[in-house]
Amino acid sequence: MLALYNSIYHFGGIIVPPGYTDPLKFADGNPYGVSHGTGGNNTDPLTEVPFAALDHLAQRVVRQAGKR
Repeated sequence: MLALYNSIYHFGGIIVPPGYTDPLKFADGNPYGVSHGTGGNNTDPLTEVPFAALDHLAQRVVRQAGKR
């Protein structure tokens, strides 16, 4: 992952992980972004928790990008 970050920095990108910046991240449990396990048969649908985490991450990225 570190090598990928170096490529992003090289081209002027910024890394905006959500961390635990909102209480919903404790329900999501992933401070590095958003993930979803689809189960053994690859059929488990997304629930409200990952959708809320995706909304939080998108809003955080847009806010940070607006500061640059």
